[in-house]
Amino acid sequence: MHTGLSMNPDTSAAAVVSLRRPWRLPLIAALVLAFVSLALISGIAYIAVLTGASGTAERLLVDRAERVVDAQVALLRSRLDPVTEHLELVAALLAHGRLNMESPVDIREALAVIMSRVPAVSTAAFASFDLQLHRALRQPDGQMVRDTISLVNQPRGLERFRELQTADKTFWGALFWSETLKQPVLNVRTPVRRADGAFIGGLIATVAVGDLSQLMGDLSRNGSSHYFILVGRNKVLAHQRLIDPRGLGLSEEKPLPTIDEVGDPVLARIWDLPVHNPQIDRALGDVGHVEEAEGRHWVFIHRVVHGYGPDPWLVGQYFPIEDATGDLNRLANGAVVGAVTLVVAALLALLLGISMARSIRTITSAAESIERLEFDQPFHRRSRLREIDDAGQSLDKARGALKWFSAYVPHRLVFRLMELGEDAVASRRRDVTVMFTDIVEFTPQAESLSEQATADLLNHHFALLGACIEHEHGVIDKYIGDSVMAVWGGLSKMHDHADRAVRAALDIARAIGEDNAVRRAAGQAPIRVRIGLHSGPVVVGNIGAPGRLNFTVVGDTVNIAQRFEQLGKEFMRDGEETVVLASGDTLAAINHRDTLGIRLPKPVLHQVKGHEAPVEVYRVA
Repeated sequence: MHTGLSMNPDTSAAAVVSLRRPWRLPLIAALVLAFVSLALISGIAYIAVLTGASGTAERLLVDRAERVVDAQVALLRSRLDPVTEHLELVAALLAHGRLNMESPVDIREALAVIMSRVPAVSTAAFASFDLQLHRALRQPDGQMVRDTISLVNQPRGLERFRELQTADKTFWGALFWSETLKQPVLNVRTPVRRADGAFIGGLIATVAVGDLSQLMGDLSRNGSSHYFILVGRNKVLAHQRLIDPRGLGLSEEKPLPTIDEVGDPVLARIWDLPVHNPQIDRALGDVGHVEEAEGRHWVFIHRVVHGYGPDPWLVGQYFPIEDATGDLNRLANGAVVGAVTLVVAALLALLLGISMARSIRTITSAAESIERLEFDQPFHRRSRLREIDDAGQSLDKARGALKWFSAYVPHRLVFRLMELGEDAVASRRRDVTVMFTDIVEFTPQAESLSEQATADLLNHHFALLGACIEHEHGVIDKYIGDSVMAVWGGLSKMHDHADRAVRAALDIARAIGEDNAVRRAAGQAPIRVRIGLHSGPVVVGNIGAPGRLNFTVVGDTVNIAQRFEQLGKEFMRDGEETVVLASGDTLAAINHRDTLGIRLPKPVLHQVKGHEAPVEVYRVA
């Protein structure tokens, strides 16, 4: 029986979401509140300082120390962040063809410009897809040297290049030892990809630990405080002693000293049981503590900084607690303190305006990122401003939906749709080259691995193959278990589809061999791969039910390519890591066979299922 009191489920859900939303202000109300708060805070603070100055000396000292530490963090970011920005600028120039990556001289000069504009950089380099490293480096005597060397000959150079090849954004890598500078260096790396996402190389810049220590000492040089940067709780990254790290016994195996090895007895006691002081403890809160060393009490102030490597940094300083006595005389003039308070209040209003502008800029950047199909990072920053918060939430919801869309649809197809609309997916017949790959005996190999290890292995394997395929403008049509199906010439006519497919297959074989060398060094079993190639006509377009379409290629050409991959079982010998088989049709479709650098044996005639006449089988690699 109908009661007449039913509730619409959508209305109920909306009410629950509305109750969970934080309290927010309209934009105009926020501006009014900012100026009213400015007057109130200034007046209250002025009166409070004049009437309650006693007992504030310790807090003033800590505030001063906090400002110095904050200034150290700001200085650190002002010197390191431009390294990332300049590296990404050069990456953009390379990606869009505005910097000729075929000219080592042009690349080295661009790297030298980075070093001249950002003095903190000790080395800037570009690793090309052919494993050449073009560098500009500053020698210990200050002279700048430009050269090109083989990446393979660098310690762990190939491993770091593969990390770049599978990365999708700029990152600060783990600290490593520089044999040229005889000291450890920080390093930031950024992959260089074309507009279609294909990897074409990687940029790297390093900052010497000695230069970092010199930089961080600028604010503490004339005072009684001592600065430091720790990695973890025990390793020292920046300290007065590290300006010239000779004599500390540092090496590739031990790039950083411990707090007990830098000759600083106060820093060595940083993690001892703290000395409790009621006034100082209240003033410090969670930004520091007091320790006893060398017969005196020392105040430690520190900040945790993220984003410059896999481990967070602890940036801070320490100073004797007796420095607080010198601040008592500074409380005599309340009027001056009141004026300072007014300035602080004005700065707060300014910061509010900057925050509002930054929120609006975030929304603009989010829209631009969606246009570029970049969905990895969340766009929305929660805001008390209603209009900005609503717009940010809407964009973040759109990002979440589009992120899943981009994970299942090739970016080149999406860009093609944006360019041509529905005409891009209209069914048509086209000559293409199809590739199938498969890992040999993957199932028994995966049985000895955990679920996560199996997923990591496949993701790494697919990243290597995807880089080679996309570099030759191929499109990955689908993943089938541990197999990959890729197509050249499906999205648009490609006169050299066979040339590119064969080059991609040879690149995959080389990448598998290099990766297996790393796996063997780590005590892991090598990966063996079969690759089949066939060229011919297919039907390209949307295939599937109305509610679930897949833009793919179908036809006998696809079936033959898969059977060529299976034929690899008969051609692959024990101990071989890869076998690449191509049909006679693929070899006939190649425009410039001489440029591929391969010598083909005579073809083998082989019966293929579904074909009465035998087909020619060429072993390419």
